[in-house]
Amino acid sequence: MRNAILVMILGGLIIVSSCGGAKPANTAAPAASPAATTSTTSTAPSTTARQDVAVTGKWELVGKEGAWKGTVDMVGMDGFIWSVEKDGSLYKTDPASGGSSQVGEKGSFQNLKLIEGMDHMLWTVEGDSLYKSDPSTGKWERSGEGGGWNRTIDMVGLNGILYSVEPDGSLWKTDKSGNDTLIDKGGFKGVTHLTAMGGKLYTIEEGTLYQTDPNTLKWEQIGKEGDFANINVMEGVNSFIFMIDKAGNLYKVDASGTKTKLGDSYGDTTILTTLNGKLWTVEGGSLYKTS
Repeated sequence: MRNAILVMILGGLIIVSSCGGAKPANTAAPAASPAATTSTTSTAPSTTARQDVAVTGKWELVGKEGAWKGTVDMVGMDGFIWSVEKDGSLYKTDPASGGSSQVGEKGSFQNLKLIEGMDHMLWTVEGDSLYKSDPSTGKWERSGEGGGWNRTIDMVGLNGILYSVEPDGSLWKTDKSGNDTLIDKGGFKGVTHLTAMGGKLYTIEEGTLYQTDPNTLKWEQIGKEGDFANINVMEGVNSFIFMIDKAGNLYKVDASGTKTKLGDSYGDTTILTTLNGKLWTVEGGSLYKTS
């Protein structure tokens, strides 16, 4: 549940923790990654959100059936799907043909927990550290001082900032130089999912959807209490959030919390992303696109 008093206080103060460095130290083992390489940082402007997706519910298999059984996570960015396998290898997939090719050294992304695309760079949580990678070359570097990311539940990129949440309800922001700032301690307890839509952060906390302005920390409940308790995966675009529940139902959710059912055959979905105006899902080890 929301800690309303704490959030109101933090909304006035905005920043409650020091900038720079890593999150608090922890005892988790470091990510098993190869020796650091140099990555070229993009200077392209930040994007507010992914483009809107017009979904009618029509879906089709992309590539070979069962080819995605080893995929841990994926994200759509710059015209391709970027995915990481269980062995820590990064792949680039052409959405038109479904053909994939390995990028960088095999096993460079071991212990992957999360992947996000922002400003033409891939951001990954591996073990207890955050890394940024240039997908055009596969070169990567650790972001910040390392450590402190082993408790991260979810993260999303918005306006050149990575926002992440932890089990104790803490909300962090991390800039592209790796500087971490705690901006809300404990106000997001019970959080299970985090995404962005229309410049705002959206979280599911104990089954209820909330909207938060990342600049002021002002928040409001969206939709009915407990109405999102069974959501398995969700992905925000500019005007909607797409959600798939544990029963395999696909929904489009607007800023008021209104759910529109688009399909009901997504029962095995473990991963969801958007690219080129379509939804992309991994279900039963296969890649599908929904248009």
